[in-house]
Amino acid sequence: MKYFLSIGSNVNPKENIDFALDELKLILDSTISSSIHQTPSVGFKGDDFLNLVISGESESSFDELNKRLKDIEDRSGRDRNKPKFSSRCLDIDIVLQLDGDQIVFESEEVSKYSFVSLPLKEII
Repeated sequence: MKYFLSIGSNVNPKENIDFALDELKLILDSTISSSIHQTPSVGFKGDDFLNLVISGESESSFDELNKRLKDIEDRSGRDRNKPKFSSRCLDIDIVLQLDGDQIVFESEEVSKYSFVSLPLKEII
C-alpha cells in the first residue's frame, strides 16, 4: 500500500518535523516529501504551523500504521487532552491510501484544507 501522510507542527516545529521524518523513514519504504509550507493556525489563535506531506509504502494495514503514527506523536510530547484546534508538537494524519491506482481511503482534509492539498499536489 502507498500512504500519504500530512505532518504539521507549531510547537518547536523544525525539531518536531525532523523527528517525525526520521521516525517515518524507519516504518515506510520509498519515501518522498513535499516542500514545507508555513500556514496560519486554523480554528484558534496561535503560532503558524509548518506543514508537509510525505508518501511512502508499507505492508501495514491502515489501523496498524495509524497506531504507529499516534505513537510517534506521543513520543514528541503531544498532549491528547488539548482541544482539537490548538497548538501541537506534532500532528500526523493519513490523508490518502492507494492500492496501485485505486484510492482505498481519502480524508476530507484533502479537499478541506490547503495545508494538506497543496503539499499533496507536489508529490502525487
